[in-house]
This record gives sequence, C-alpha cells and structure tokens, in this order.
Amino acid sequence: MIKEPIKAVLFDLDGTLLYTLEDIRASINVPLMNRGLSPISIEVCREIVGNGLRNAIKDSFKKMDYKCDEEEIDQALLELHKYYKNNPTKYCYTYEKINDFLKNLSLPFGILSNKEDAIVKQIVPELFKDINFDYICGEKDKILKPNKTRVLEFCKQLNISEKNVLYVGDSEVDYKTAMNANSQVLLVTWGYRDKEELLKFKVPTADTVEELREYLNANR
Repeated sequence: MIKEPIKAVLFDLDGTLLYTLEDIRASINVPLMNRGLSPISIEVCREIVGNGLRNAIKDSFKKMDYKCDEEEIDQALLELHKYYKNNPTKYCYTYEKINDFLKNLSLPFGILSNKEDAIVKQIVPELFKDINFDYICGEKDKILKPNKTRVLEFCKQLNISEKNVLYVGDSEVDYKTAMNANSQVLLVTWGYRDKEELLKFKVPTADTVEELREYLNANR
C-alpha cells in the first residue's frame, strides 16, 4: 500500500506542543478542594488527561470515591473553567525546539485539542506569539476527539484529502482520532504517555523534535 504524501499537519496541544500538566492539575483541584477533597497529584493528572476536562473531573471524583450526579459535574466544570480562564498559562511552557520547528514548517498546520475552545484560544496566541496557525480548535458543541469531525473540518478548510494529513499527538486518543478520520498519525514520546504504551499501536513515533522534522521531510 502506497502512503500518501503529507500535505498538512494537525497537532494535539497538551503533551505534544505544550507541557500543561501543572495548569490542568491546578484547575481540576479547584472543584475538588471546593468539596473538601484532597488535591490530585501530578501523576494522577497525567493518567486522566486527554479526554476533555469534564471527563478529567469525573475521573478525579472517582479516584476520590466521591459520588455525584451530572448536574454537579456541570457545576464542577464551571468552577474549573472559571479558574483556568483566569490562569491559562501560569505554569505551562512549549517543549524544547517546538517554536523553531513550527516557525520553519513549510506546510499548512493547525491545532486540535480536547481542552475547551475558549481556553485553547487564550493559550495559543500567548505561547506561540510569532506562529501563524492555519487552524486552531478546542472542544466545542460537545465534540471531542476521537471524533473525526474537526479533522475533516481542517481538511475541508485546506481543500485536501484526510489521507494527506499527518495527525501528531501523544496519546491513545490521538491515535484513535487519526484512525477514525483515515489520516496518517505520528505519536511523540515526550508527552503524557509512556513510550511503551504508544509502541503498541505500531505507528511511527518520535522521541525528539528533530526526529519529527526528519519524518516530515521524508514523507512529503
């Protein structure tokens, strides 16, 4: 089977372009501590991120054995978002060499995140001041990865086939997103999942930004 040439790149945000665990953890801990629960550790946060902040709250409540209904989850999410929107980039930073890589990327590229769209659009301009993304999208209208909708939206905007898109992420959610969209995929190992966990998907991986650059250059 002949692989299609890569004509555009769609990046996950958290764990792929940015280290954001401390900001996510601080935000999740707000509704937890509002209910007298213990804050989660960075290790627990690393386990539960990737499926959207609502699911992260649910998982953190489960780990605390805290019983609640969907209405309370809604309220907890509002508390989380209020804090996060006021503190979107308190601790986060771009991974080493990512900014230079993006500045020199001569293909159209965008961001697709499961973080709330409004928060994504606060963070990206601040952390990537000199980068011109062709597409930036977070969770909206309750559409979350691994749903393929936003990948196809990205393709439609650029007028290219989904087979010509490389989705770059750091988790099983990103792998499933690319598979659902019939796109190509590469998983980076510097993010929120262990390399051994990513290798089981039997898709290309990159340990460094330079390896990612080399893969793109070889498959355009």
